[in-house]
Amino acid sequence: MKILLTVLSVGLALVLVAGTVLGSDYERRKDRGHEYSKSYESKIYGTINKVPEGGFGIWVVNGKDVLVTKDTFIDEEHGRAAAGAFAEVKGGYDGKTFKAFKIEIKRTKK
Repeated sequence: MKILLTVLSVGLALVLVAGTVLGSDYERRKDRGHEYSKSYESKIYGTINKVPEGGFGIWVVNGKDVLVTKDTFIDEEHGRAAAGAFAEVKGGYDGKTFKAFKIEIKRTKK
């Protein structure tokens, strides 16, 4: 019985540690491939004016150019990422370019 409890306790501890280490998909994507420091992170809120064909490249959000790459996490839980949708863009400046690491669609155009 003691061995079973020990094995279960160790197993539970490993599951908790693994979950913490792995983190969310968003956090893994956020940390990968972005060269700016956390002090330059910011957000853009506004209407998506333009999405390039294929979805990657320069988007225009609230009149500002936003670079979207394959590493950008796009959360479409509340609507589709398309022109006319309202979005929150998290990212940072890499020189003159605002690189998005997460785009969350807040609502679509009615």
